[in-house]
Amino acid sequence: MAFDPAIMEMMQVYAYCFFCETQRCKVIAELIRMNYGYICFAPQIIQRKWMKGIPTEEAHDWLPGYIFIYSDEKINPRFAIDGIIRCLGNEELHGRDREFAEMLYQQNGIIGNAPLVQEGDLCILSDPSWQGMHGTVIKMDRGRKRCCIEFEFDGIARTIWVGYNLLEPDKSTENS
Repeated sequence: MAFDPAIMEMMQVYAYCFFCETQRCKVIAELIRMNYGYICFAPQIIQRKWMKGIPTEEAHDWLPGYIFIYSDEKINPRFAIDGIIRCLGNEELHGRDREFAEMLYQQNGIIGNAPLVQEGDLCILSDPSWQGMHGTVIKMDRGRKRCCIEFEFDGIARTIWVGYNLLEPDKSTENS
């Protein structure tokens, strides 16, 4: 099954999160894809680094130890794959954890730059997937064009530093 964000909207897609041995997430995700045919990935983040005044973007593991599995049918959360420690929760994801999994699914498991819109003195996330997770910009480093976003996953408030793109406010909604 290939990545298609429209699939989650058209039919019931079950989302699961597993905790596994940290250094083996990508290998375990690949084994699950090959052996079971499920969409599975270890989330990655694109981070903006500055070297000698030049920005570069690199992919890094994000949430080490977690893998996400998506299927159009319910699955048994007990895989016979060495390295999986346990399923997060009892079975499939619900509530904010489900929203988080859907956001990752829509992004193909890769978190890139966050789109921001400035409203007065504040910058807010303009991406509906971050808004659905109640993501909030809590700090900004305008020099390095990075922002710190706070969100909730697994019942824990988490923060993440990501690059951002400052977008122009939509003129049609400014006068409302």
